[in-house]
Amino acid sequence: MAGILNHIVRKKNHYAVGLLSGTSVDGIDAALVKINGYGDNTKLKLIDFITVKTPVSIKNEVLKNSYLKTANIEEICRLNVILGKLFSNAVKRLQKRNMGVKIDFIGSHGQTIHHLPEKVLYAGYRVKSTFQIGDPSVIANLAGITTVGDFRIADCAVNGDGAPLVPFLDYILFRSSKLSRGLLNIGGISNLTVLPKSCKKDDVIAFDTGPGNMLVDELMRLMYNKPFDKDGETAKKGKVNQKLFDFLLHDDYYKLKPPKSTGREHYGSHFVKSLLKRFVKLSRADVIRTVTEYTAHTIWYNYEKFISKKVKIDELIVSGGGSDNPVITNSLKKYFKGIKIKKINAYGIDQDSKEAVLFAILANECLAGNPANMKSVTGSKKDVILGKICLAN
Repeated sequence: MAGILNHIVRKKNHYAVGLLSGTSVDGIDAALVKINGYGDNTKLKLIDFITVKTPVSIKNEVLKNSYLKTANIEEICRLNVILGKLFSNAVKRLQKRNMGVKIDFIGSHGQTIHHLPEKVLYAGYRVKSTFQIGDPSVIANLAGITTVGDFRIADCAVNGDGAPLVPFLDYILFRSSKLSRGLLNIGGISNLTVLPKSCKKDDVIAFDTGPGNMLVDELMRLMYNKPFDKDGETAKKGKVNQKLFDFLLHDDYYKLKPPKSTGREHYGSHFVKSLLKRFVKLSRADVIRTVTEYTAHTIWYNYEKFISKKVKIDELIVSGGGSDNPVITNSLKKYFKGIKIKKINAYGIDQDSKEAVLFAILANECLAGNPANMKSVTGSKKDVILGKICLAN
């Protein structure tokens, strides 16, 4: 083992693949990255990026097994191997597109099946926990490449939430000696990273603010049989309904003090169905418009309540699928008055590949023996090395 790892670590430049499947379970993102250095001195270059569509049958099984009422331990056990195969196939596709590149290692987030960041008493133990499937050992052995995976659980072991992880990459790419920056990613869940001017790693503030696209996507699926509100076209046809908006403001998560993280366990189909049951007579477009507005509001609320008194950001850099929704971005401009709002693409970063790149970087830190969690972000008791190393023959 030491010989294999030493061979990787000693190299000046590494070629790595980062893998990710998000909350929507639509596809597997795979980024081929050239990496030089570690920690604060990390330099990276995106070589190639693809998204491999997840078979609908597998997507449906993953979503079904993400909920307590429909989860089945036998199915989860099988999905753990099947997703590992799908992840390895994504790597092989990248290899075919980049025949001249020898991949040194893979970093795989896997697929979150359940995330429980609140510490609860269970069987005499108080624990936080998280569970990602798509086993890295399957990926390593099928792709024939050393794979690092299961990045979140080490942080949970030392009382952290295991999330968010993106702030480490935000810190590497966007810290500045001249500006205080906010990095907002609107995926299924919205998460915000704040980098105070001239910050060190432990100065970073980051957490999940609340819903991103998850609520609107689920509403579009139930009411329109569409996967999402493309370009905000449905929201544009509706108006904000004050009664529904006030109802949403009673949600308890977005008001929680950081550190905090959330997911489908809170903002999944049960949340949406309870909303629809109460407001069944509302115009469908008004429901979409109101929930879209609520999404932007929760982001602003968290900045105003928990950050602005400590750090006034000079600019807000937005990424994720929600950044393509003009209704969300226009609402953000209304709330964040006087703060420049830019899409991450303006900085030469491909927003679609960002999170996949993150897991290549986290794998690089793991192989170097460097802690990559952020105590100020996850609430963990100490710095820990994230990831499990699975070797290939």
